[in-house]
This record gives sequence, C-alpha cells and structure tokens, in this order.
Amino acid sequence: MDPKARNCLLQHREALEKDIKTSYIMDRMINDGVLTVLEEEKVKNEPTQQQRAALLIKMILKKDNYSYISFYNALIHEGYKDLAALLHSGIPVISSSNGGKDSVGGITSYVKTVLCEGGVPQRPVVFVTRKKLVNAIRQNLSTLNGEPGWVVIYGMAGCGKSVLAAEAVRDHFFLDGCFPGGVHWVSVGKQDKSGLLMKLQNLCTRLDQDESFSQRLPLNIEEAKDRLRILMLRKHPRSLLILDDVWDPWVLKAFDNQCQILLTTRDKSVTDSVMGPKYVVSVESGLGKEKGLEILSLFVNMKKGDLPEQAHSIIKECKVVECCHWGILTDLLHKWNLS
Repeated sequence: MDPKARNCLLQHREALEKDIKTSYIMDRMINDGVLTVLEEEKVKNEPTQQQRAALLIKMILKKDNYSYISFYNALIHEGYKDLAALLHSGIPVISSSNGGKDSVGGITSYVKTVLCEGGVPQRPVVFVTRKKLVNAIRQNLSTLNGEPGWVVIYGMAGCGKSVLAAEAVRDHFFLDGCFPGGVHWVSVGKQDKSGLLMKLQNLCTRLDQDESFSQRLPLNIEEAKDRLRILMLRKHPRSLLILDDVWDPWVLKAFDNQCQILLTTRDKSVTDSVMGPKYVVSVESGLGKEKGLEILSLFVNMKKGDLPEQAHSIIKECKVVECCHWGILTDLLHKWNLS
C-alpha cells in the first residue's frame, strides 16, 4: 500500500473503528477479490462491532492499493459518505504508463484500478472465455465512437450476461482508447421508486466524490436524473455506464441522459423507448458441450482430456449454462460421485 494511503487510514482509524458495521463492507470487498472468506470469518468471530471493525482495518493495512480503493468504495456504497470523505485524499493513483508490461491478457494494473474504482465485479473463480461474444460487445461499444448510445446484452437468466459485460471492459487498450474517463457499474435489479432513487443517489455520490457540484443528495428521481446528466457531461464525458440486470423500461428513463451505456437484461424490449442508437448482443442460454466440459475440468482441477466418460452424460443431463452458477456445478459433482 502506498505510504500516503496507509497514513490516511491510520490517521482516521479511530473514527472508522467506532462507526462502521463490517458485514456488508466485507461482502463488497470479497466481491472485489481483495478479502478472503477466511478473513471474513476471523472478523465475524470478534465479540463486538468495534473489535470487528478494528480487525478489518488491521487486515487492510497489510494489503495493497486495490484493498484501500475497495474499502473506500464499500464505504460509499453502504452509506458512510462522511467516513469515505476522510479517506478520499489518500486514494492511491496507479499510473497506466507501463504500457501493459505487467498485464495478463490485457489486464494491467491500470485496468484493475479503473474497474475496482468503478465497482465492476471480478471474474468468477471458475471462468471460461467466450471470445466471440466479448468481441461483439466491444465492437458495438466502439461503434458508439464517443457518442451517446446503448449496447444491450440480453438473454435468459444465468446465461452469463453480467460476466460478459464485465469481461468486455477488462482490457487495457480497449479501456484506454474508448473509455479513458472510466467505467461505472450499477447493479440495478428489480426496483421500486425508492430503490431506484437510492441507486441514483449512490451513483451521483461516486461520480462527485469531491462534492464540487453539490453537498447534498438529490431528493427525487427527476433531480437525480438531472444531476447524473451534468456529472456525466462535465466530469466524466468519456466514460461508460454499465447497468446490470435491468427489468423495467421505466427505470431506464432515469439513465437516458445522453450517455454511453452498456446494459444487461432478460428482455430486450426494455430499451424500446430509449433515445439514441442501440446495438443488441444476444446470448444463448447454453454454453455447449465443450464449454461445459471445460467448466467441469476447471472446477475439479483436471485436464479436460482426463475427465471420465460419465462427465459427458452429466454435462448433457444438467444442461450447464453459466460458469459461476455454483448450484449447477455442485449438482454436476453430486451426479459424478453417484455414477
């Protein structure tokens, strides 16, 4: 961790330990891949809230810059705006000037920082590539060419839309060339008006961390829509907004603000009334036999060619659809053990 970040965390340690509740914060940090489930259990075993917070901060101090950024974002997301403000000056800046020398498949430290700051989910533990679909998404995003528009990823539940959306922006040269202003991920889901307002308020807070536009949250959806439009236009003009798991057309009206937007949905008709160019990428529900075998081989840590014959019938019976569906994988292994 950078000395500046570490000193900032130490300086405000007492205030953080006194006020934060660790449960949801740890959930977000685990999702970002900077905290392990074992570490979470150690924190949960502490008898008091303050002791749990103290142990979590102690762990963060021993970690890297991404952990600091993840912790900061978790504070923002969970409503600890004042505490996040204390840490704002210590946010480490990781340069993209290395040209990708430390990258693996285009994933440089620059990419990791941008996606972590933007709340983009990590790859699932068991991950298989779907290059054709990822390339189709990137091509459509590139077609926007910096102008407002929509790229829609749609398909049945569990077909991997969210994983594909995250993977599409997990590349140094693509991000640097198309979205140098960053990426901002919003998990939308099925919302009522109060839930949508909260999502918009959190997004506006993330986009205006120095409070240069307003020191108070928008009070209603219309005000939030106006605030979001101004923030995207003036502070984040070349950035991408990703709306994950959109259910209802009326929700999109709040985000229809002349932005560049990538969204995932089960129903492509949710975008029928939005303004601007629109490009659609369809995701089929099945990954196919070969991808199913690849997932199973990764999960059990075996080479695909070494899988027993019954693995083929198991894949066919279970109709594997998505690599991060642990229930399906568990079902696969259960059937394997019985066969």
